[in-house]
Amino acid sequence: MTYHHQRDLLRRLADEVAEIASLPVQRERISLWTRLNDLDPVRPMVWITEIPWTEFEDDIEELRPACEDEKLRSIELDLRRKIFTARYLATDEVVLPTWDVPLEIEGLSYGVTVAEQTIAQGSSYILSHHYKPAITDFADIEKIVMPQVVHHAAQTAERVAFFEGLFGDILPIRTRGIRQHFNDIWDTLVRFTGVTEALIDLSERPDFIHALMRRMTDNYLSRMTQLEAQQLLAPSTDLARVGSGASGCSSRLPSATTDPATIRLVDQWGGATPQIFADVSPEMHEEFALRYELETMQLCGLNYYGCCEPVHNKMHLLATVPNLRKVSISPWCDVAKTAAEARQRYVFSHKPSPALLAGAYFDGTRAKQDIIDRLEQSGPMPCEFIMKDISTVQGDVQRLIDWCRIASRLADPL
Repeated sequence: MTYHHQRDLLRRLADEVAEIASLPVQRERISLWTRLNDLDPVRPMVWITEIPWTEFEDDIEELRPACEDEKLRSIELDLRRKIFTARYLATDEVVLPTWDVPLEIEGLSYGVTVAEQTIAQGSSYILSHHYKPAITDFADIEKIVMPQVVHHAAQTAERVAFFEGLFGDILPIRTRGIRQHFNDIWDTLVRFTGVTEALIDLSERPDFIHALMRRMTDNYLSRMTQLEAQQLLAPSTDLARVGSGASGCSSRLPSATTDPATIRLVDQWGGATPQIFADVSPEMHEEFALRYELETMQLCGLNYYGCCEPVHNKMHLLATVPNLRKVSISPWCDVAKTAAEARQRYVFSHKPSPALLAGAYFDGTRAKQDIIDRLEQSGPMPCEFIMKDISTVQGDVQRLIDWCRIASRLADPL
């Protein structure tokens, strides 16, 4: 296929995305997400993400890529997946009539090189990871460098020009700076130290962990303030995913400005997650995680907390988080206990177990009951249902379609 034919294919796909984005339902969904995140919900909201596309896309004509150019093929996959999701995975995902080009920003890391081994899990995108510790003592903490944030404007302009020439007349091209600040320092820390080693050090070398957290938090804070000072921030309010949850649509952020020159950290979503602390006591959670996470979250207008870690024994800690708006309710969370302590102050970001989709067959009755139970146990809490971390559907895309249909009907029975 010639480059001309590949470009024509992408333009046809872009036109389909633009048509979907123009539907009135997109505005309706934005309104519903906004009301949910403003704690004035109309109904629970539903989203699906982290889908194992490679398990089935070669078998489905609508998903099978045709472009031979590697760069164009990646764009084609993105477009095809957007269209397929809108057509068949019927949830509350908003399709916007634009194509975002991220700014080419350097300096958003800790500067630590980690040796990593991976093991494939069949045809899934999920990999098993093993990290060789790079930080084992106090001297190694100096490997974490203080960042120097730099925007490579010429590279950004080059990418924008490429997409403008590709289909900018169909999907307007929009540059996109950093849109949120989800502090996952602990997810990174254990890659530097080793998981078991870090958990043991909480007890045996607390001064070491404090020194490491201090250095990493200073790095993260420096990034945030440099991004703001250099006007490299972007609005959070049309962000598809806040933290480990869903849409960031809200009228409760201090400013609705879209001008990078005037966007501040306080106009954006923040948050944090120390997933490795699932079985760590509330006291240790506060001392070694939350105390540092608060430094970044206090700079943001709204915050999202958690991912896979259960929070039912730590809600008293989360009550200290400024502007906390969403809380992750993982498969391991006691929903009723969490709701009793939350008292309608937050959106419950429910995470139904992806194991429902991964077995020898899909049990729709079980999937339905899971959502019903969560709704009943949540009581009057505002809710969103996020199916994510889907490692496999055994190559059966119908399971995804069926789950979306079940969840959407329960969320909006009318």
